[in-house]
Amino acid sequence: MTTVPDLPSPGVQSDEDRRRISRIFIAHAREELAQGSRMQAGEKAWGAVVQPLKVIAEQRGWPHESHQDIHSVASQIALEFGFDHDQSLALIDAYRIGHQNFYENYHHVETLADMIDRVEGLMPYLLQLTATPPRPFTITSNTQLRRLRRLTGNDSLEIGDTSPAGFSQNH
Repeated sequence: MTTVPDLPSPGVQSDEDRRRISRIFIAHAREELAQGSRMQAGEKAWGAVVQPLKVIAEQRGWPHESHQDIHSVASQIALEFGFDHDQSLALIDAYRIGHQNFYENYHHVETLADMIDRVEGLMPYLLQLTATPPRPFTITSNTQLRRLRRLTGNDSLEIGDTSPAGFSQNH
């Protein structure tokens, strides 16, 4: 069994703390799965994905306290950085399989192991994005418009609006 480092102290977490928590959670996911705790394994994999998304949201001045916030951040980042099929699937499955399994206990060990493998493959890229500046983004759909109005609090945004900094509030 792998020895997993302790979490940082409670309180406001720095970007590096959140990166560290993410790495700890993915290690915990593997350990929980090896011990037969499917519900905890899925939740830890989901948590590993959430932490870098929270870093990105904080850097951009976007909300990140609720499931809806995290979903909005994840969707926007995936579009902005052009996630490929495997990266998008890992992001979706962390929630759909990992997080939901915590509440419903739907999934077998093999399904969770596959999801954790995909999340582990995504983690280096997500962690790298926490140190990557936002990319230019143009709003091209009503879905994007609603999401960015929600993230930015700017109800005057319109389809066709462009931001050189991905609609970040802080760049």
